[in-house]
Amino acid sequence: MLILNINGPINSGKSTVSKQLVQMLPHAVFIEVDDLLSDDKEKKLGLTMQAGWGERLNRLDRIIADQKNQRQYETIIFAYPMTENLYRRWSAHIDKNTRFIAVTLAPSLEKCLTNRGTRTLTDWEIGRIREMYNENYHRPKKSDLIINNDGQTPHQTAQQIADFVTKQR
Repeated sequence: MLILNINGPINSGKSTVSKQLVQMLPHAVFIEVDDLLSDDKEKKLGLTMQAGWGERLNRLDRIIADQKNQRQYETIIFAYPMTENLYRRWSAHIDKNTRFIAVTLAPSLEKCLTNRGTRTLTDWEIGRIREMYNENYHRPKKSDLIINNDGQTPHQTAQQIADFVTKQR
């Protein structure tokens, strides 16, 4: 099994590329981490934003563990920004039957700050994108592949990742 994290700053194309990628890799599933706990449910549970992020990650870990046991998919793809701590956390899933690959989408800051597709960035998102670039989310130390996807379609970026993953197998 392959666990594949598509990471990068907010609005770098993680979810869009992941949805394309799941169509290119055999027996793959995409997990949208942000959908594992809605903002409304987070509020109803009385969680802070950071605690909500933590709960989403805990849910992701449980899903990965379940999928490893079920062996229903060859590849689990999930989109979520990565830190060194998260890299260690997700690498802990590695065993004799499981690999982990992290791919970073790293468009220019200017591109990341533009409204893309149907998404209109909020003031909070714009501020957080700037913070994420200052914190090097677009250039993490622990990434197997970093792609500047400025001039690429989501399909082209997904194909580049699929080619990379195929070469790694």
